[in-house]
Amino acid sequence: MRALVILLTLALFNPVHSDTASGGWSKVAGEIERTLEEAMRDYKDGKVNQAVEKVADAYFEIFEGEKANMEIAVRRHISLKKATDLEKRFGDLRKGMSDRLPLTDVRKQMSDLIGALKEAAGELERKGVGLDGGQQP
Repeated sequence: MRALVILLTLALFNPVHSDTASGGWSKVAGEIERTLEEAMRDYKDGKVNQAVEKVADAYFEIFEGEKANMEIAVRRHISLKKATDLEKRFGDLRKGMSDRLPLTDVRKQMSDLIGALKEAAGELERKGVGLDGGQQP
């Protein structure tokens, strides 16, 4: 009985468990969203190169970041197809900005990407995947 109490206590204070319980992946998706919104403001202001750079930052520093690599977690725990789709959406957004598509088109691309990221974050959390990519039993 004592061992069971210790195991339950350890499980509750496990940092991976606390990541998923506190919406760790949703927070990552939120960070990406904030960066993409900054990129959108730059794009709207005609600062295309700066906007494209911020989209790249959202992709490389957050989505594929060392702190919580969402791309790998999606690939391992959801599907390779979903990870590839998300990567493509980032690329399409950068390309749309570089090609100077109308603001409404770029905004739609961004909105669709954010929606897909939030959906993936929710699925990772439902599956109990921690920010380190490990899955809770």
